[in-house]
Amino acid sequence: MKELGSILLLFAVLASAAVFPGCSPSGNLYLHRSEKAPAASITDPRTWRLSGNIPNAQLAVDGDRSTAAVSNLVHENTSLVIDLRKACLFNAVFIHHGSMTDGYCGRVAVLTSFDGQNFIKQFEAPGTREVTSLLIIKPVLARYVMLKALKQGPGAWSVAEVYLQ
Repeated sequence: MKELGSILLLFAVLASAAVFPGCSPSGNLYLHRSEKAPAASITDPRTWRLSGNIPNAQLAVDGDRSTAAVSNLVHENTSLVIDLRKACLFNAVFIHHGSMTDGYCGRVAVLTSFDGQNFIKQFEAPGTREVTSLLIIKPVLARYVMLKALKQGPGAWSVAEVYLQ
């Protein structure tokens, strides 16, 4: 029984280490004693630069869920690109759709890049009402994050706020 307790404790320590997303101030994963822990250093969303082919992209990180970047009614292949300003480690993306009841896409993908040109698909899932939660099993280190509508949803795609964790 004591061995089982030791194994469970080891598992808990390793699991907690896997969920400390963030980015180090120096831009790498190896922290010096003077740097904050990674979980405390995801870049401030107010510093993110947004682009893509969704109108008013910057509204997706303005801190106000009553405003939103809203696509055209037909939104398959519409994308939102977030420049985090430095490499960050994360394993979850949350898309709040604001007040539009049907403001989600049928399927959405998370793609990442270090250079803003060459993107790799990390995860895809169905969109959902109110908040689409995209939970990536393996933490990802990237500077650029692209959210891409892969499949048409019931209405225009509304991105009121994007959160990384």
